Amino acid sequence: MLDIESVSRRRFVLDASCAGAAAIFAAHGLATGPALARPGRRPREGEPLIRALRLQTAAPIKDMKAFYHGCLGLDVLAESDAEITIGAGATPITFERARDGEGRPLYHFAFNIPHNKILEARRWQLERSPLVPWLARQRDKAIPHEDVRHFRNWNSHSVFFFDPAMNIVEYIARHALKNDAPGPFTPRDILYASEIAFVVDDQHAAARHLGRALGLGVYPPGERFWWAMGDESGLLLCVPVRQWGATTDTPVTLEAFPVRAEIAGDVGRPDRYEFEGKPYEVVVADA
Repeated sequence: MLDIESVSRRRFVLDASCAGAAAIFAAHGLATGPALARPGRRPREGEPLIRALRLQTAAPIKDMKAFYHGCLGLDVLAESDAEITIGAGATPITFERARDGEGRPLYHFAFNIPHNKILEARRWQLERSPLVPWLARQRDKAIPHEDVRHFRNWNSHSVFFFDPAMNIVEYIARHALKNDAPGPFTPRDILYASEIAFVVDDQHAAARHLGRALGLGVYPPGERFWWAMGDESGLLLCVPVRQWGATTDTPVTLEAFPVRAEIAGDVGRPDRYEFEGKPYEVVVADA
């Protein structure tokens, strides 16, 4: 869950063994796009909503490989000079090299992990990169760590970190899933991508259109402010354009960059949905 209200004035530098990338964190928001075509369906219980992601990166492909494969231990499913596909559990994520003049793409995505392993995930990731700290009111009093975020209304705990492209990456333990796993945290506990954020102009309207088009409900159920669509097995987030870290020495602005997301569906054949005026497409694939 991307819900950063404030972050202390710090620079986070990834360890050289994990691609030697520099990154920082601040605050953020979400927004909307246009209506899509015909409805699909929500995935079956326990089935990931997000089947695959294609994102752009201004970071060298070799640095992305060093981080996700060399540092995090995820499989490389395909690679070339122009792109690399990483197996993040059940979700292939392709990072395509942005061309000159296309800016520095920045995204937020989250990985579900076993709900009993947030502290093990924290320890494991800290051996590989710094984590983002949180204000006291954003933490769980029962967990004595400033870098574990408690999302009370989502019944979840998360840790956040950066990859070499400055993507905001999250491990989230969703306690409603009851997906306990034994043993220490390993790359096998990165189960699948469970969130992708779309930066839009009007997040409430965009989320409402998106949910209706794809047959996804607002999350959590009964929430009056529409911005997260889906459930614990997968969420499409609509976030507003805004700058976070404006008071730090490295402010970052969330902008719209190309996203292709394939999600579980039941429409008889793949359907393609687009956000009006935004470089996003959602492909609904047969379940």
